[in-house]
Amino acid sequence: MDISSAQAAATGELVDLIASKVGSKGRAVHPETAIASAARLAGSMLFRSFGFMTEGVEPGTVMLSNEANEKWPLLTEIVCEFLSSAGVSFAKSSSTAARGAEPTLTTLQSLSLLQDDAMRISKRHGLSSEEFVRCTALATAFIVKECVGSIGAEVGFNVAMIGFIEGSKTVPPALGATHAAVRKAWYKPW
Repeated sequence: MDISSAQAAATGELVDLIASKVGSKGRAVHPETAIASAARLAGSMLFRSFGFMTEGVEPGTVMLSNEANEKWPLLTEIVCEFLSSAGVSFAKSSSTAARGAEPTLTTLQSLSLLQDDAMRISKRHGLSSEEFVRCTALATAFIVKECVGSIGAEVGFNVAMIGFIEGSKTVPPALGATHAAVRKAWYKPW
């Protein structure tokens, strides 16, 4: 993978951020929640890079766009490349829709928990939005790799892909806003 030392440092800080914010004591994490949170953050950083005017749009609103359709697969390529280089292989399975357990945080909860600190990491390392999107995808890939022993590569990969889609097609909370109390509505798919 071709990344700068600033991107490598930022990626490591993102993994630590997710482990500390999503994990419990001793940094133990619910695998699907950690992966989904990292992937949603990556998708959301990609969404922000599109420059959409979202003022007055309720956070959590689904915003479909050609930009997201065209760009979110790049996040997938980063994860695939990282997992391949790390020697992670996928078990042959009869089901390609294996999702694992439901993440314990909603998309808005994940973003509210992570986005402000993530933006500080990006600024501290002087990364462009494109460089930082790559870092968030790499952090997601690293977390998938670390969770393979618990949930398997296929489940981890699928959770990441769904998180990328959720993040890249959902209006994020405003930076500096806290939405920790937001509950997932039973009628919303994400």
